[in-house]
Amino acid sequence: MKYTPSTAPRSALGQLPLLLAAALLAAGPLAALPPAPPHVIYGMIRDELGRPLMNTTAQVLFEAANGHQASTYVFPGAEPGCNYRLEVAMDAGRVGALYQPSAMLPLAPFQMKVLIGAVTYLPLEMTGNALLGQPGQRTRLDLTLGVDANGDGLPDAWQRQFGTNINLITPGGNAGHGLTYRQLYLTGIYAVDPTNGFNLEMVRHGNGTNQLRFLGITGHSYQIVSSTDMITWTPVAFRVPAEGGSGPVHQNYAAAATGHVEVEPANPAQPPAGMFYRLKLQ
Repeated sequence: MKYTPSTAPRSALGQLPLLLAAALLAAGPLAALPPAPPHVIYGMIRDELGRPLMNTTAQVLFEAANGHQASTYVFPGAEPGCNYRLEVAMDAGRVGALYQPSAMLPLAPFQMKVLIGAVTYLPLEMTGNALLGQPGQRTRLDLTLGVDANGDGLPDAWQRQFGTNINLITPGGNAGHGLTYRQLYLTGIYAVDPTNGFNLEMVRHGNGTNQLRFLGITGHSYQIVSSTDMITWTPVAFRVPAEGGSGPVHQNYAAAATGHVEVEPANPAQPPAGMFYRLKLQ
């Protein structure tokens, strides 16, 4: 039997997909469906002595007040200055039911916990519930393990390095070397070199090359910033001579071990008459 294509006009129903597409285009962009971009929670977890957690078997737990949970593992170097990053599934909230049971809505209360082996720790920052941010946004949440009997935000074990009366070691108190006790805790310097503080030294200068040195502490990440007027500071790329002539160009440096690190900042195409450098803890 020979097949002959029909030449009859298409019905209105046959034109529906085209007409529908035209109508949607005329109406403008569609509203977001219930799934929304995840909210990212990231930061640094430190133990009671201020040391960044390096245990890659440790888990970071997200627990919402409605019972929903999410988790990730500690990952040193997840981002510069961070050792964990967790994505929380979000719902756009445009329909009554969540698109999946584990999705969250903005401003939902939650807590973060840290599981190391069989022990679950509630960080100092989690004495109350935090509130979840918006879809597609990021929240930095640094977590501190240990006991904080006086509630000042510094672990008691770290404060006892300075004496038995932990109430004398306040976060904003003068720790010397131009640092507060809170800043001293974050740098990790005191446990390694309590006499010198947080310093950047010029060790070589000449022939268009500056070589700087600082004390890098395991698990911490550092950045070099430069200025010509000591008002505006800009991150500068640098090399680490110990990595050899073919070593990478760094925007930041994550210390895998504690010790002095020498770096060579990249020079601008037209070097200014004077250049100032600072060390920045990330």
